[in-house]
Amino acid sequence: MKRKVFLLMSLVTILIVGCATPYQTTGIRGGYSEFQLDDNEFRVQFAGNGFIGSGTVEIYLLFRCAELTKFNGYDYFIILASNLNVTKGSIELPGHYHSTTTIQAYNSGDYIHGTGTTSGTYSPGQSIPYSKYRKSAIIKMFQGDKPDDNPNAFDANSLLKYLTPNIRR
Repeated sequence: MKRKVFLLMSLVTILIVGCATPYQTTGIRGGYSEFQLDDNEFRVQFAGNGFIGSGTVEIYLLFRCAELTKFNGYDYFIILASNLNVTKGSIELPGHYHSTTTIQAYNSGDYIHGTGTTSGTYSPGQSIPYSKYRKSAIIKMFQGDKPDDNPNAFDANSLLKYLTPNIRR
């Protein structure tokens, strides 16, 4: 029984790690998307699935903003507006019933006599909660040095350098 529980927990862990949203364009497991609003302005979004938290979603969004900034020939970007949405739900797993039936029979002359009993155990289902995070930002990109007095300004090269180790492709 302990071995079955261990194998089940190992399988669940592998599935959860394998299902986490990678850094990718929007697909069945989530990802990033962008929409160009102006020559140097974009709406960027990153949608996670139920296996990654809001912090990872924010890191992936900032990383995508930095990539877009460099790809379009700019040095830094300013976040003009942003929001974080969360969708909560749960996965309902069904319960199950395990039964054992015991039958005893014996004959006496031309007659067969017997008894039967059934006993069982019901294991209730489980409810597994999840949260899906989606963050979007409107960014404006600029050339030159990032202004030090604006907390919404980000240097694209610095973000790419420091966030790359946190990106799971």
